[in-house]
Amino acid sequence: MHIPDQNALVVAVACVVAYVVYRRTQSYKNVALTGQPDRGDMVAALTAGAATLLILAFLFGLGDGSAEAEQPSPKPPASAEPSPGH
Repeated sequence: MHIPDQNALVVAVACVVAYVVYRRTQSYKNVALTGQPDRGDMVAALTAGAATLLILAFLFGLGDGSAEAEQPSPKPPASAEPSPGH
């Protein structure tokens, strides 16, 4: 399966945004007690990643069918065309 570079970049940026939001929403209140920070907000991270994906796809015009519409349609073979005399 081939994924165009632009699509892969958009997905990678969305994943990075989701990771950053997850890390930034961690609470460090219990680090002294447990040695580990509280877990981050997974819902906020997934929402931010999905919103980033949607906005970038909209801005770059990905998935709207414009790439398929720009390709020329195939021409029928020359032997299938009727001759002018018939």
